[in-house]
Amino acid sequence: MTIGSYWQRVCPYLTSPDWWLWWGSVALFGSVALGSALGRLYFFELFSHFQVQYTVVALALLLANGLRGLIYHRWGRPWVLLLTLALLGWNQTNYAGWWHPGDYDQPILPPQGDVRVYHANVLVTRSEYETTLASLRTQRPDLYVLQEMTPASIRHVTTRLRGAYPHWFACWSKKRFWILVGSRTPIRVDTALARNHQLITLTTVVNGQPMALVTVHPRIPLLPSWFRGRNAQLAEAARRTRYHSLPALLIGDFNISIFSPVYADVFGPPNAVPATAGRSNIPALISGRHTRTQPTWPTFFPPLQLPIDHAFVNAGFQFSQFRTLPQTGSDHRALLVDLRFAGRP
Repeated sequence: MTIGSYWQRVCPYLTSPDWWLWWGSVALFGSVALGSALGRLYFFELFSHFQVQYTVVALALLLANGLRGLIYHRWGRPWVLLLTLALLGWNQTNYAGWWHPGDYDQPILPPQGDVRVYHANVLVTRSEYETTLASLRTQRPDLYVLQEMTPASIRHVTTRLRGAYPHWFACWSKKRFWILVGSRTPIRVDTALARNHQLITLTTVVNGQPMALVTVHPRIPLLPSWFRGRNAQLAEAARRTRYHSLPALLIGDFNISIFSPVYADVFGPPNAVPATAGRSNIPALISGRHTRTQPTWPTFFPPLQLPIDHAFVNAGFQFSQFRTLPQTGSDHRALLVDLRFAGRP
């Protein structure tokens, strides 16, 4: 058989919509499988984050393939529709109810606990901060965490908030990004840890109770070294929060989604509760995002949004409220969390 005759036989299949619909769905389902099975390895983890989007598009392609079979009377392939229905049922069981905006249209409740914390990745390229300042004045948190700051924006924000938040600390995190933490009450910071590992841990007293806050902003895991560095920073931040002697909150843009196997290794199951989150003798880290809703990035393209901004507490705190808020000028939604000290009613 010559190359020309072979191509004449194969070409109709390659140009057929059925071929593209079928193998497109196979590729997308394969991406989900790769991310789930090999997501602890560099590069393969990138497939794990968008598994919901992959699944939805793959199901749409399968459904289109099955409908084409009905329209063109290809009754020899009823298994395509059967497979589609089975996968739709699997999708309903595994994804429905926890992949939707969740809280975007719900009213923001007044403070529901003892401590309120506001977190926002403000986007380093922006020049307007009045909307963020206005949000802080409206929500009146006890502490705030702003990521992707610059020395100039740090001076601007701390000057404008000097009266309400006289205590603050800034730490370089990566490239030209800085982290700024502000507080109404005096803070004590591990400056050596911040300088050497770009990890902020601080203690303060709110409503008469001592507490700790931990935050970090690791690199996006696009290179092997960045992948290893992100995992190491998150593991250290999680360790310091778990074993802190005070009620502790870990909050930040961690550049990892709840679908990554690395996430489960570092923080525990995505919707862990205090009774089940601990593994053997490891203290539990409890996530504020109990139902896996509330994606935060990228706001400029909602179909691809992922939950990569997170908040966790150790046994000293309980979540009273976990909300995402719109943030003009940034590609991230902000986080607002209310916490209750575990020893209080």
